[in-house]
Amino acid sequence: MTRPGFTLVETLVGLVLLGLVAALGLAGLGLVGRAGASAAPDAATLLLAQDQLRARLVGALPLLAEGPGGLPTLLFEGGADHLAFVADLPPRFGVAGPAWLELRREEAGLLLRWRPLAGAASGEGAAGRPLVAGLAGLRLRYFGTPRGEDPPGWRADWSGATRLPRLIALDAEFPPGDARAWPALVVAPRLAAGGAP
Repeated sequence: MTRPGFTLVETLVGLVLLGLVAALGLAGLGLVGRAGASAAPDAATLLLAQDQLRARLVGALPLLAEGPGGLPTLLFEGGADHLAFVADLPPRFGVAGPAWLELRREEAGLLLRWRPLAGAASGEGAAGRPLVAGLAGLRLRYFGTPRGEDPPGWRADWSGATRLPRLIALDAEFPPGDARAWPALVVAPRLAAGGAP
């Protein structure tokens, strides 16, 4: 009478099959891990770029200069796909005092340029850095009252104004097939309201 159980050959075959299943499972986990690791730096890059933009836009300064017809005009030029404004920068930017900042989409992607306010007209001392590569589109919107008689609302243009917008919204688009997604970014400049409606 034989006892129930596995023979040596059956045990070896079972171990080989178990090893193959384990190897395939670990290889699959490795692919998932690598895919997640490659997506994480992209998301981190976008969040870092948004943090830099938020810090600069929150610190926008409501400086006035003489505009057309001798009327005071804010040093802030906001369009649907570009933005130029004045802000103080940290020392690591190499600018002493207020700086003229420009944000726009170029072939390289989303670019932030800056130069001392004193040399803004001549372009003297200009520097810059890419924030996000490979953008297909950039859309800026501004909320508030540009001049005293205007009703508050969202606008695609903010130029010739006498005050900063209350909110600045920045949307970015990536080319088809690019898995990156731009999180919603709406910033309120710290000195925007100034007690105005």
